[in-house]
Amino acid sequence: MRIAVPVSNDRTAETLSGIEGFQFFEDDHGRIVRRFFVPRAGEGAAAAVAQLEPYGVDALVCGALPGDERLETAAAGILLFPTFSGTPEEAALAFLGGTVARDPNNKCNACGFQSSCSLSGKGGCGRD
Repeated sequence: MRIAVPVSNDRTAETLSGIEGFQFFEDDHGRIVRRFFVPRAGEGAAAAVAQLEPYGVDALVCGALPGDERLETAAAGILLFPTFSGTPEEAALAFLGGTVARDPNNKCNACGFQSSCSLSGKGGCGRD
């Protein structure tokens, strides 16, 4: 599973506009196994979400996104976990620990994990 966190001043960004880039985290059974940073490419929410799609992002943990940014994220099939405040590492660990609330208006993209849904219990489809 791949988690993205928008970054501004080494913190989880409130919005997708004006971010420095995204910190990506990959997990294996709830443990972070890889992390990398990708600088922002383009301006605005649509460009930011478009930047996430080629990386196969399953979940976006961020601050309080405005409505247009929530819609862009939902349209891309990325689960949204807004209202987090802290460092990107703290955001990823909170997500993996199940302590970040999912946006109920943002639906699972049914990405078809082979063995079981790694988002089960975190707002995903939970299909086995």
